[in-house]
Amino acid sequence: MNRALLFLFACGLLCGAARPENSTYVDGNIAALKPNTGGTLVFTDDNAMTFRTGLAEVAIPYKGIRKAEAGATQVHSHSDAPAYKVWTLPRRLHRTETQLLTVEFKNEQGEDQTMTLEMAKPSAGNVLATIEGHTEVGAAAQAAAARAKQDDWWGDRYWKTTRNSEQWNGNTISSER
Repeated sequence: MNRALLFLFACGLLCGAARPENSTYVDGNIAALKPNTGGTLVFTDDNAMTFRTGLAEVAIPYKGIRKAEAGATQVHSHSDAPAYKVWTLPRRLHRTETQLLTVEFKNEQGEDQTMTLEMAKPSAGNVLATIEGHTEVGAAAQAAAARAKQDDWWGDRYWKTTRNSEQWNGNTISSER
């Protein structure tokens, strides 16, 4: 019984942990990387993630991330084979979607760094969610969205209520009639 519980716990940890994501460094100001360098984005611990290539490792500390955003989605077609080669038809019909992910951060030396990575579209969403879960940027965005959702009421544009009193240019509500 104890082994079964231990196995389930280990499976939960493995499934819940962020997995390494294959990606391509497209653009940025990191001197150790050249554009179009392939690598793996590894989530080493709760303090940083690392972009590893064959020649370099770039640490991205979560506390240094100022901005992380998903960019444009790109569709890659594999139709480079001539049309008379009918056996390549399945390959020509298959399309791959990737998405750009831009991260602005301060490295461990305090220098401003920017990197744009291209990765599979589902992976980009997972990486962005992981970054937001570890940074104040994500917490602030979630709090602002919750506040906007809570405060958003269509009637505030038309009627003066206690909910929107700060928008009346200094006017206050009188509860007396």
